[in-house]
Amino acid sequence: MERNSTHTGKFQTVHAENHGGAMFLPVRDSRKRKVRGMVMRNGKFYAQMRVALPDGKSRAIRVPLDATRLDEAIAEAELKRTEKRKGEIHLPGHRPQFADLAAEYLASGIFSHKKESTRQSETQALNRWITHLGGKRVDWITPALLADYQEKRLKSGTSPRTVNLDMTAFNNCMRFGKKHLTSLPKAERLAQPASPKRPLLSREQIDLLLDKAAISKNVDFLRYYLRFLAASGCREQEALKIPKADVDMTREVVKVGGDGDTKNRQSREIQFNPALREVLTEILAALPPDTKWLFPSPQRGKKDIHTMSLRESFYATRKEAGLTWVGFHDFRHYFASACVMAGIDYMTIAKWLGHQDGGILVGKTYGHLNDEHQRNAAAKLSL
Repeated sequence: MERNSTHTGKFQTVHAENHGGAMFLPVRDSRKRKVRGMVMRNGKFYAQMRVALPDGKSRAIRVPLDATRLDEAIAEAELKRTEKRKGEIHLPGHRPQFADLAAEYLASGIFSHKKESTRQSETQALNRWITHLGGKRVDWITPALLADYQEKRLKSGTSPRTVNLDMTAFNNCMRFGKKHLTSLPKAERLAQPASPKRPLLSREQIDLLLDKAAISKNVDFLRYYLRFLAASGCREQEALKIPKADVDMTREVVKVGGDGDTKNRQSREIQFNPALREVLTEILAALPPDTKWLFPSPQRGKKDIHTMSLRESFYATRKEAGLTWVGFHDFRHYFASACVMAGIDYMTIAKWLGHQDGGILVGKTYGHLNDEHQRNAAAKLSL
């Protein structure tokens, strides 16, 4: 019994024969001649070829093709045969289910060397992928399955940015398992709407937050922390993990990321400015003698650990101040903008912030502040 396929070439119609329910079907051209080395299953083309095994024997394999037309499939199959001759096609063997590959990836050294926050987000994303793909074998994952995942996530109210992060986790896992694949399934990244521009935190607003911090049971501790962020430009977790031994009052520098746990895994030194010198002097004088941390946990008990988070206290404080839009990262932006308006060169600011681009991002993000500051200064000039 013969049937016509929906796949057509430019001048060809593909025919496939049904031999008693065989899964792989021969492909025929418009003249009903079998196309050598080509089969089809479930509407997908496969190139048939033999590969040499390590024991000297050979084995027939079927390589899935991305082409949807016969003429394209023939051309792609020839490229695959060229890869085979060069030894670039992977030998046949076990093809794991995606869940098994994900487990192998999460237990790998590659994954363990990533930052803790990255490991957490990738683990959560891969668990969602496992739920979506079920027991799907990695070489049976198609672009259509990826697009279906994206659509379901969007319909659930997930932002395009988060869906793209899920795609990144999936791609990282699949690249780890590329030895099992002849090609990686791909899906287009979703267009992300531009983030609304946040207002810059002002000195007056920082003072208001410091005043309203009085509602916190750790009022002095929270105030020290917010002042330190504004005077150093540190990220939230970077600041919390600084040992007091990394504050050098003689050299007047504070080391950030001495344990390598920063966004770019590089430590850096921030030279004191007057505000940073003042707040660090107060913090060191107020610290209990039995801690090694600049911001020790108030609930550490007998175990000396740094504070894990001050978000609960901060969220209550910003609500009291009527500044619910403010986040810890806004203090970093405040520091950077103050540096720009003080006329400090972008490369120095970038080093303090932990950027490795020589100041490109600083100039791109805050360059307009420098222009505005200079115009305002010129307007005050009386000649």
